[in-house]
Amino acid sequence: MCALGRALGFATTWVAIGRGRAIEAEPLARHVLHVFGPHAGMITHEALITTPAIFVGCRLATRAFCNRSPDYRVETTLGKQMFFVPIGIISVIVAAFNAQYLM
Repeated sequence: MCALGRALGFATTWVAIGRGRAIEAEPLARHVLHVFGPHAGMITHEALITTPAIFVGCRLATRAFCNRSPDYRVETTLGKQMFFVPIGIISVIVAAFNAQYLM
């Protein structure tokens, strides 16, 4: 769910930025896009900021919700799902919003 949502969010935002119709809402993303340009800025934002933040957040969520018990693997998977599924859902919502700029 997370990978599909992130892919849809990235693709639709990429096209919307390429057509000059989308502006990232986050001040950091706007700054990165301004400094590096729309396409290199989008790649930089995703590769160096968004993706590492997601995986660090997943690591923290796994540590927070999972203790070391005999069912540690199940708890670890549950902790990751609790973190990644909402990110995927939010990414799908972003993709649905940006889809209006594809036409």
